[in-house]
Amino acid sequence: MDRGLLLARWRVTLTDDGLFVLMALCLIPVWQDGVTWRNGAESLLVAPGVVALALLAAVAQCAGLARRARGSGLPLTVHADDDTQTLTLPPAWSSEDQDCFRAALLASGRTAGVEESPVGELRFQWRPLRSWRFVRATVSRDEATGGVRLDIRGGEEQKGRDREQPGRHGFRLPPGSSFVALCQLVRLAGASAPREGVRTP
Repeated sequence: MDRGLLLARWRVTLTDDGLFVLMALCLIPVWQDGVTWRNGAESLLVAPGVVALALLAAVAQCAGLARRARGSGLPLTVHADDDTQTLTLPPAWSSEDQDCFRAALLASGRTAGVEESPVGELRFQWRPLRSWRFVRATVSRDEATGGVRLDIRGGEEQKGRDREQPGRHGFRLPPGSSFVALCQLVRLAGASAPREGVRTP
């Protein structure tokens, strides 16, 4: 497990959720009994527990990412939380490989808006998690190496299923979603490649 990713997830969990939980636990005795020295001492005892729970949550999140990356051959690093993920697979991509991959995309049930350019570039939306939210993906030929280039773009704000009702905020995919999508597409590319086509690294 990458230490940098674990620490980053721990900090985010602690600041986003831990402080709210800590404040709630500290304010409940104050609301019930008023401000006392005893309430202050209890709050000092609660704080380490919240920090430890945040660390356990971060470990669970990293373990979940590692499980989703299994079988893709991709290392789990601190960059797994980046909204932009790019990877070039070394083998050349023939027209037969592209047709098989496109068919696998359409059959996956996770794609929408698949478009193919005249130069063979595939653009589509991909749902990495069990939700309606998506990342934008592009599969193209890398002119420098002749390999297959996968570009994933996530993190953008997306409207809800309520079709842009006024006063509603957009939604974002959680950190690591673009990495999960990259792992899924790498496995899909390897599974759909005929003979000596696209292989996972």
